[in-house]
Amino acid sequence: MRVISSGYMHDSRGAPFPKRSAAFTDIFLASNGELLASFRLGSERESLDGHEVVYASSDGGKTWSLRWDGFEKGMWADGTPGEIKTFSIAELTPGVLTATGLWVDRTDPSLPYVSPRTQGILPMRIYHSVSRDGGRTWTGRKRMKTDPHVGASPNTHAILKLANGVLAQPYEHWKEYDDESQAKQGTELRLSHDFGRTWPEYVTVAAHPKQALYYWDVRYAQHPGTGQLAAMYWTHDSAKQQDVDSHISWGTPDGREWTTPVATGLPGQHTQPIALGGDRLAAVYPVRRGPRPGIAMSLSRDFGKTWDRSHDLAVYDSADGEEAGAKGPRPQKELWDDMIAWRFGHPRGVLLPDGTVLVVFYAGDNTFKSARWARVDVGS
Repeated sequence: MRVISSGYMHDSRGAPFPKRSAAFTDIFLASNGELLASFRLGSERESLDGHEVVYASSDGGKTWSLRWDGFEKGMWADGTPGEIKTFSIAELTPGVLTATGLWVDRTDPSLPYVSPRTQGILPMRIYHSVSRDGGRTWTGRKRMKTDPHVGASPNTHAILKLANGVLAQPYEHWKEYDDESQAKQGTELRLSHDFGRTWPEYVTVAAHPKQALYYWDVRYAQHPGTGQLAAMYWTHDSAKQQDVDSHISWGTPDGREWTTPVATGLPGQHTQPIALGGDRLAAVYPVRRGPRPGIAMSLSRDFGKTWDRSHDLAVYDSADGEEAGAKGPRPQKELWDDMIAWRFGHPRGVLLPDGTVLVVFYAGDNTFKSARWARVDVGS
């Protein structure tokens, strides 16, 4: 594997104050060949001026232009002030884009996103919005039901169209802001049998019965031949208070049956699987421990059962050494603080028609974090 080319979708250096810190990067390839990248911009990693943008490329990622800007558009229709934290795009019918957004209630601007006392999170809503003009304009937000789950977040994941035609919205759940009890974390697929009009049922994808492991930031790939699903997780040992290797589990094509997650041996956090054709699967993930922190890519030839680490690729190298909290156990509150301080992350990737993979991520320093891309030749 090798990086063929790389560049910026949004260079935060010299950008206006509310656009100097990028995060929650995502990428989508439309049926007309356009690439649409979405990500959060703000003055800081966590800030009240956070907003989503969509950038577009019609030349395979070589050049990018701003397609939609959500600055100062975070208020809910009922007048409640809020922030759009994530925005992920799917094309469920040709030419019609459906975005999954995460809206965070900012009624009290003095409250941080995560409670320093309980580690619960502010009220949130998962919603869907539609565009029929390539992402230039979007319809009003339609909230998705997540009962009985609170603290529900789609974690930069768009709607999946399963092999049987049912739609599935991935999300995970945590706990509410003032809840002092232990979090009951889990990952779910919310199912719609009427093309997104209603979401009446859910399937639990992963939840440790004793909450000994947290399966965070689940991301999915679908086998191009069989429709089998693979889910990869940033996995955290709650007792040891530290990350362990990312885990993977496999689901039936209809998303209803799942294996128990197992360790991959990959030292990643947000781990994005990318189906490459046949049983080949790539995984792109941030590495914060060890001598070479950055964004890495690994390959599997058996749809994630084993990984050939001898050909790992550094998609991005950080020149600033190990990241905050990378060396050992961290209490939950300190881990949240670490996340805000991290200088790179949120890698996503998409297979392009020529067989290369376009990876997007954020990276920078303590002040400026840009939205970046790298094109990777994954071989054969």
